[in-house]
Amino acid sequence: MIFKNFQQIIKKIVLILLFFLIFSNKLYAANVAEDTTISSDTTAQQVVTANDVDIILTDNASITRTGQKAIKNTDGDVTGTTLTIHSGSAVTSTGANTISTEGGEFTVTNSGEISTSVSKAINLSSSDGVLITNNSGGVISADGFAILGDASNSTDNITIDNSGKIFSTKTTGSTSTAIILDEYNNGNPIPNTTITNNAGGSIYSEGPKATIKLGTSSTITNSGSIKNNKSVDKNSIELIGNNNTVTLKDEGIVVGKIKAATGTTGNTLKFNHGLGKSYYYNTGGDFTLEDLDGNQVVQGSAGSVGQGGSETVDDLLGYKSLNIRKSLNRFTKSKDFKDKKTHWQGIQATRIKRKEHTQNLALGYEFYSLGVNIIRPSENENVIASFEYSEQDFQKDHTITRYKLLFGLHYNESENKFKDNSFILAGATLNEGERKILTNTTSSGTLNIDDDYESFEIHTGKKFKNKSLIPNIGTNLSYSYTPAHSETKYYSWEEKHVANFSVDLNDEFTIVSEKTNSKLGIGWILDYRTLISDSGTKYSVNGTKATYKQDNDLKKEMTISANINYEKKIRKSGIILISLDGTRTTQKVYGVNANISFVY
Repeated sequence: MIFKNFQQIIKKIVLILLFFLIFSNKLYAANVAEDTTISSDTTAQQVVTANDVDIILTDNASITRTGQKAIKNTDGDVTGTTLTIHSGSAVTSTGANTISTEGGEFTVTNSGEISTSVSKAINLSSSDGVLITNNSGGVISADGFAILGDASNSTDNITIDNSGKIFSTKTTGSTSTAIILDEYNNGNPIPNTTITNNAGGSIYSEGPKATIKLGTSSTITNSGSIKNNKSVDKNSIELIGNNNTVTLKDEGIVVGKIKAATGTTGNTLKFNHGLGKSYYYNTGGDFTLEDLDGNQVVQGSAGSVGQGGSETVDDLLGYKSLNIRKSLNRFTKSKDFKDKKTHWQGIQATRIKRKEHTQNLALGYEFYSLGVNIIRPSENENVIASFEYSEQDFQKDHTITRYKLLFGLHYNESENKFKDNSFILAGATLNEGERKILTNTTSSGTLNIDDDYESFEIHTGKKFKNKSLIPNIGTNLSYSYTPAHSETKYYSWEEKHVANFSVDLNDEFTIVSEKTNSKLGIGWILDYRTLISDSGTKYSVNGTKATYKQDNDLKKEMTISANINYEKKIRKSGIILISLDGTRTTQKVYGVNANISFVY
């Protein structure tokens, strides 16, 4: 009797266990053979058993797997699997390989979360043709490899397009890489991978290994951020094999060394940050360097510096000479000029804008200045003092502030025909430069550097006046000398000599009003300027020397400027002159100048 009861108990236990196993199988594994939308939480493993199946995870639903492989293909024969995870939804596992392609074709579009508390949030080993799109707001993370492709299993043709976050939280060991296309760090790279990190996209790691390990014949294009948060001395991008291309674009940043493995060949590092953008990247290994915008990139790691501060010296020298001549034209045209007793003080504001020109590498900039010209007359010459504050803002995070002081003489009509209607001014300028560069040597991926230096210049010219309707003719010479100087980081400049020669045609016309205490005038000047000194600029990037030469189109310039003047007598011994003129040049420079002068 007791034995029979025992048998019945055993049978009941077996039935309960069988029921539990069947129920558990339904609960923890679900075969997916057709398009499926999951809109509520589940712990069941999703096993794709047929081709061309679409799985959509939506309505903040989650697939939470205790163990490995929350979603997988049955095997490598399954093709065309598409997984779409909407924002707010998640696929997580406590084991490795949260999503495992099992060698089959797989497309993942993620706007939610894919994560594991161990390694390999996505394992795409053995697969030929996987597309992973991580949208803005999407997260792919692991405490180890976030995305793994294993070359020992013939992985090929992988595309990763990221606008969200892909990261590894592993702080130690060999699995701290966020994206690895290599046989578990064994140096057996997989081919034909394309990684695009868009603006706003972030790929980072916290450990000693490279953030991204790229295989062979593959590409990375970065407009977002790729960071190794462990240290700037660790690798952010490591190229395991040959013939890879890394393109750094726009305002994208990289933190950590960019390295090509020892013995690799055909690896290219390209830059597409924009014309005139300055950058310095610490690299290791053999790279071919190429700047897609035409900036001069210097070997010895990889660096480039916007040449605006040196390339536009002759331009600004020419514009200053032109402003001096226009001020003197207004002065000598005044009816009080010949009494040799009146003092002339002019406040002058200028705005100049040059458009960027990629063909001849002309950097775009805006130039603002505020100056005071003081003229003290005497019998045969007039003493001139000129003070000017200016800012030159280039398009790519480079600004130069200048404080200029010039003194000189203007010679009146006299028996000495050589001095007749001529001028000479000389002085110095304090230059304060600041530029923001992209660099993988700081934790932010950028660096602000300063540059304080002096420069010295001379302006001289002579006007040949014509009494007929023929315009006056002027000849002018300007010279600038900038001693050698260094910026606070990476960039050093050797001394630079710049000399301009120009010829101009000019004329002024006065329209006298019926009232004797005011008058209206108009004038114009046509100036042709050419650089007569060597256009080369010698400099170095982190100790590696280079020479930059201006394009021939930038060595010469034709300028046309027209002005209108209104003069008003404001008291018995005082006159105010208001002048406005516009300027246009053949180098696509546009300017406007306003002047208020006082005679007393």
